[in-house]
Amino acid sequence: MRVYLYEMVSGGGALLPSKVNRHDSCLAELDDFHQLPNLIFDGCLMLKQLVEIYLTMPEVEVWVSIDSRLTEFGKQLQDLASVDGKSPVVLYAEPTTPWAVFEECCRGADWTQIVAPELGRLLEDAAGRCVIAGGSLLGPEYKLLQLGVDKIRLHRWAEQHDVRMPSWGILENGESEFVIADSPTLLKPVCGTGGVGVQYATEAFPETGRWLLEEYVSGTSVSVAAMVTPKGPALLPPCYQLLGGQHGFEYESASLIEDQEHRARAWRLADQVFSACPLSESRGWVGLDLILGEHEDADVLIEMNARVTSTVEVISQLDSFVPYQWNKSTNLTELMLAAVAGN
Repeated sequence: MRVYLYEMVSGGGALLPSKVNRHDSCLAELDDFHQLPNLIFDGCLMLKQLVEIYLTMPEVEVWVSIDSRLTEFGKQLQDLASVDGKSPVVLYAEPTTPWAVFEECCRGADWTQIVAPELGRLLEDAAGRCVIAGGSLLGPEYKLLQLGVDKIRLHRWAEQHDVRMPSWGILENGESEFVIADSPTLLKPVCGTGGVGVQYATEAFPETGRWLLEEYVSGTSVSVAAMVTPKGPALLPPCYQLLGGQHGFEYESASLIEDQEHRARAWRLADQVFSACPLSESRGWVGLDLILGEHEDADVLIEMNARVTSTVEVISQLDSFVPYQWNKSTNLTELMLAAVAGN
């Protein structure tokens, strides 16, 4: 079985931001993902971890594509080897024309796993190109993908399914009917990733584009991922998130939640979300960002990530764990193999 792993930032799509003109994407002045070192570092680390996981799977051949400007990173991947001597097949893509290698790999693989930023709907674009090229996606079905890409769509879905999220409104071309309360309000890109571009709203709203206005909710930032297999979602151990960056909302690192109450609360809210999600045709990793408040009734969903997230670094280090819905121990490799093999 051949699995193609495509992490867009390191995999040959670094110059795609220059193709995106949406003013609410935080890409209006960004010509190259290489201008965001954190995204490049996180993307390379995530891809390397995925390669290492898939190399442990029997009878799985791993393909990856790498930005031609990251040849040293490509060599690092080629040096990786499984216990039986397997190494990944590394192909290089020109950043100005990344889709040529991408589409060829999608056609040649049994499964394609895409890790791409939601910025400017790049994740949605890559998934569509994979399907059109004849590839099979190891990821969320289209309805679930849209919830991860579009924050406004996610808020509307949450209201329909009684999932708690912060109060919100739409800012369009500088105007909004959302009433900013005494508590702080956040301004977010409608299609954003990793907290990039999130900031406190002020009276000087952007005069162009479509943005999300959202009530700021104080509390503890956590993430919970599910590995979706044909048997349904298996909730992985939740993690605390450390945020920072220019405005204090960009993802920096994660650590496993040891506090039993926080872990149980994160799992319960995540279980409610995934129970309402369209998952029948989905496979693989789906992540949620949550805020745990002072008490459980104040816990809220913040974001859905319909792709592998950076917390894979923490979860992949666990030799075994018991998923929320299961009564037996497993590990990330076994769950990912179950998603790939369809059992």
